[in-house]
Amino acid sequence: MNLIRLPYRSFLLLLLVFFTGLGSRVLQAQHLENGATGRVKNNGTIRFKSDTGRYKNDALYSSITNNVIEFQGRTNLFTDLGGRTANTTVLGQDRNWRVPGLVRYAKAADNQSVQARFYTDLEMKDGATKDIPDSVLVGRAYSIVLSGSRTYHGTFYYDGTQPQFITEERGLSGNVNRYNNLSLLFSPKTVADSSEVRVDNLFDSDVQSPLFVLGDMYWGTKSNARAHVRINDAGQLVTGSDTSRFHDSATVINGTLLMPDRAGVAVVMPSSSLALVNDGRAMLVMGTSTQMDVLGSFVNRHVPLTNVQFDTSSLVNYDGTQPQIIQATASSKPYGSLRTARSAKTASGDVFMATNLSVNDTNVVMLPYTLSMKIGTASYTNNAEVVGALRRELAGGDTVTFYRYNNEETGLRFSEIPRELTLDVRPRTRPNAFDPTTDIFRKITARYDGTWRALVRAGYKADDLPGTWAPESSERLLKMYNASPSPNETATKLTPTIPPTYQRRPLAQSTGLAYIELSNVSSNGPDNSRVDNGNDMLLRGSRDVLRAIASGRWSNPFTWDEAREPEPVDRVVIDGFTVHAGYVRANDNYAVREKYSDSLATEVMIGVKPNSTLLIGREGAFNTFSLVPTSTVLMYVKRQARALVPMLAQDTSAADIDGGLVVYPGALLLVPNLTVETDATVFNAGTLQVGQP
Repeated sequence: MNLIRLPYRSFLLLLLVFFTGLGSRVLQAQHLENGATGRVKNNGTIRFKSDTGRYKNDALYSSITNNVIEFQGRTNLFTDLGGRTANTTVLGQDRNWRVPGLVRYAKAADNQSVQARFYTDLEMKDGATKDIPDSVLVGRAYSIVLSGSRTYHGTFYYDGTQPQFITEERGLSGNVNRYNNLSLLFSPKTVADSSEVRVDNLFDSDVQSPLFVLGDMYWGTKSNARAHVRINDAGQLVTGSDTSRFHDSATVINGTLLMPDRAGVAVVMPSSSLALVNDGRAMLVMGTSTQMDVLGSFVNRHVPLTNVQFDTSSLVNYDGTQPQIIQATASSKPYGSLRTARSAKTASGDVFMATNLSVNDTNVVMLPYTLSMKIGTASYTNNAEVVGALRRELAGGDTVTFYRYNNEETGLRFSEIPRELTLDVRPRTRPNAFDPTTDIFRKITARYDGTWRALVRAGYKADDLPGTWAPESSERLLKMYNASPSPNETATKLTPTIPPTYQRRPLAQSTGLAYIELSNVSSNGPDNSRVDNGNDMLLRGSRDVLRAIASGRWSNPFTWDEAREPEPVDRVVIDGFTVHAGYVRANDNYAVREKYSDSLATEVMIGVKPNSTLLIGREGAFNTFSLVPTSTVLMYVKRQARALVPMLAQDTSAADIDGGLVVYPGALLLVPNLTVETDATVFNAGTLQVGQP
């Protein structure tokens, strides 16, 4: 065995030292041993040529200086004199014993193992493949000079207290010529211009290690950048296949933050921000099926907003627990999908998105801007809403989908589709023609481009209701009106179908968001069927005069313009239709009996148009009917029949009858007051009692 042993008395080794074999003898080991009182001052190169050569040290760290230590063997090591590699006086065992100077692994061929150590400078050289284990830490410079391929295991560290450059490793897959895990500690680190650094698995940096990306850096799986990240000089940072977390600010100055197709979630943590400076070269790109969770903030300061690219399948998720501002986007560079949750959100400008919207927990307040989407889905949880304008571009839309707008219960199902339609919904805001005793305190303004016809649903909440309803007004009487703005505020009740097709879900049957729904509303046509461009859809719960809009039974809701049976407090107009009570006719075959047979209404007016008729019949003992039995209640008959009405039996056909008031045999009608105008007709073959009992 050949070795140089430095005795335990003080000794100084000063020269360039070579360890070589003697003659043709094959050396089994070749070591340098420095005893407890020895000193090594190396201003040249100490070279180990044997495969198992050791640098053994028992001396104090202060007794050793070094220029270059070169390992040319397969498994050269730093140990103490007893062969131990840790917890003694061995070089490189921890930061206090970091190997000074440069350590070069320079085997010419075959393969070579690198020892897990704390190095100052580390170099890989010559043709042998290098096996780099977990826990190799470089405090200054790591260099690769014509080295064979390098296989990394575990974590490789840059842990210098002064700024360091991260050495290029650009293998395209696995951990060959590519860092396995990479950790940055204690000082700023830089990926140099024109360098490419790839990590196969984990990336991590501590709070003292800002990362400057001037070249290309590829994160592997999970990544945690705990200090700020700066991308400049046309650099590119590519996130990994698992979660990438930015714990501090990330700023793109001139370069790209790229989330490649099917990358893992990138998270802007609560105390951090992602900022693109006001430069078209500061870019963010989100590829197919990518997601960015914004728990802190995302700001794009480039005013045209064209320096971003979001794939239609990408998702930006504003999920912070503190109020957040949604970054505006350009119409030509929309978000893919957008999700909000957990805290109130506002916007920095108009927001455009290409696919789906999900609003959770709390409202998104867009005022004074507009949220624009296309025909994707909009979903809401916990009664959250978009407050302000939500616009849909409807090219490619269909007549089956319910296109949800500002909340879970507001939207349209089109039978004729416009090019675009916007609903501007503002809770607790005065609508046009507002009456605080009868109307929902919610402004719903429609703006559109192109003609349309649709089922319209409008949602509302408890705090939109009147504080005190006017007498005879209530939530269950809500109807939809076309309300014009000032200076001539008017409200026209919408009755676009005969019979009308109202659907209602009151608050008592809801989880906090009630609605009223009306079919066949349109952008044009008669006053009672359209909502004009720029007008409000007013929700009013007053008890209007109830008008017959179809011939049918009194108890049939579809006989009336509010799609409900008249109640005792109602005033009723029958003008141009034949309404029957007490029996079934073929015109509607409606068999449900009258609910308020002893108090049909407060007032009934039979109009002057042809076929204006009220028929009173019977079904067995169900034969007695009355208006509300008070002295102020009355019935007006204005219609003059063209001919006598047959009275021997009640008419059960589907034909309209032109008769005014008709009481068939066996039926009884009680009317406190009856006014029959000149030439108007009443046909009575039963009992007609006028006055109070």
